[in-house]
Amino acid sequence: MIQLSTLKKVTVYFSILASTSLVAQQQIIYQQNFDGNNGVFTNTIVSQTTPVNGWLTSSTAAQYGGVYRHLWNFSDVASGGNANVLPISGRSLGMGFYNGNSPNVANQHFRTWDGTPPTDQTFFTTRWAHVGISTVGYENITVEFKWRCTGEVFNGTVYDYGTVNTSIDGGATWAMDQSAGQAGTTSQSGTFSGGLYFGNAGVQTATLTLPASRSNQANFRLAFRMVVDEGYGTGGGFIIDDIIVRGTALSMATSEQDKNSIKVYQDHSEFVVSSNSTDITSVEVYDMSGRMVSTRNSKSKEVRIAADSLAKGAYILRIYTRNGVEVRRILK
Repeated sequence: MIQLSTLKKVTVYFSILASTSLVAQQQIIYQQNFDGNNGVFTNTIVSQTTPVNGWLTSSTAAQYGGVYRHLWNFSDVASGGNANVLPISGRSLGMGFYNGNSPNVANQHFRTWDGTPPTDQTFFTTRWAHVGISTVGYENITVEFKWRCTGEVFNGTVYDYGTVNTSIDGGATWAMDQSAGQAGTTSQSGTFSGGLYFGNAGVQTATLTLPASRSNQANFRLAFRMVVDEGYGTGGGFIIDDIIVRGTALSMATSEQDKNSIKVYQDHSEFVVSSNSTDITSVEVYDMSGRMVSTRNSKSKEVRIAADSLAKGAYILRIYTRNGVEVRRILK
């Protein structure tokens, strides 16, 4: 007869195994610390037109008499300003860029503008820094990052704050995430149950759980936005570092029958996609940045893709059949 204490131990053991299995299923889709782990970054302003390792900004326009301020930039300047305006670790991405500098000064602190607000115009700025990350082949998307943003809160209203937004149409439309961050009433956008980043001089870690609509998307984009009322103050802007986007690999097929019907394998210098039950109408090949690098149309049960045409690395195949779409991963 098994004792109750033994059953408890066995239950805990299998619970740990199940938890470990779930954690193991999460894979890193994108990782960025701006210090060389994924591209080379220099201390510069994020461009509106020329990507820096995929990163773009919504605007770099001058404001109020040609003054450049509140621009997203990369910086590793770790001295010369108060602690609220310095990078988190090494080089960080942040919005700050204070009054009086031209747009091409290399070394910047992430501080908000502290001059006299203009009296003849509405003093309000919102700018975005965003990057494309393919989530093709993954579901249960999460975003983890470190952040700091002192912002400004007055009489219960948040005037300077950051948000995180995502898009699945390449940036044409955006949705604000509210699964992390803080709740609050803002000066510009209303009241939110979460999703606001402000009031923290120390480094914080946020983990976002994105909706299912963000899964398996070739045109997914992740954006960090800051809203500034441009009043007085020398607080730090929205400072970002150590971004990790994770997802769970999609099942190879929707049923055991479908799983057995589609096979992907390498035959010498070709990858072969074959079906034993239905015609393949097309196969799309995506690299891990979400760029489609090859497409093949078909009306047969076999499609061959030249491996020589692909650089070394991992790829996602979207396989279209008369029964729907299936996803496979290949490694060259």
